[in-house]
Amino acid sequence: MAARSPSQTIGPFFHESLRWRDGGKVAFARPGERVVLVGRVFDGAGDPVGDAMVETWQALPKGSPPGVAPGSANPYAFGRVETARDGTFRIETSMPAGDAPALDVTIFARGLLKGLRTRVYLAPRERVRSDPAMAPLADSPRLDTLIATPAGGSEYRWEVRLQGERETVFFAT
Repeated sequence: MAARSPSQTIGPFFHESLRWRDGGKVAFARPGERVVLVGRVFDGAGDPVGDAMVETWQALPKGSPPGVAPGSANPYAFGRVETARDGTFRIETSMPAGDAPALDVTIFARGLLKGLRTRVYLAPRERVRSDPAMAPLADSPRLDTLIATPAGGSEYRWEVRLQGERETVFFAT
């Protein structure tokens, strides 16, 4: 048996191989209220991460069957985009159901040994605090790292900080 090779970090990504056609437009059989999440990924020094990959997943709206969107290779309720040079990404989706609507997010970037899992809420802090999954953070200022800010119309803004004083809350896997 060959000797084990050393562990490698994630990335840089070969965007041509991982790019999904319309990966930032999340498909549903029965779409609901459309929302746009515009995010930005920063490293520990506060510099934008221009070669990260962001994946989102959310529960299907009530009545939507699982499967693949017609005319697309993308599964329902799943998005995958790469960040631009300035660290930005854009996901167009349907508003998740529930009192504290959220998208589950995985971030892959250079220097990471595995993806980082987090969540972004599209709801006010008071409603996020009521989510049982957020009970340990209910009174912590770090909860704010998981809440996107309404930016007018159907758009929300969210910053992901991989390290540092304002590091986004990431979940154990």
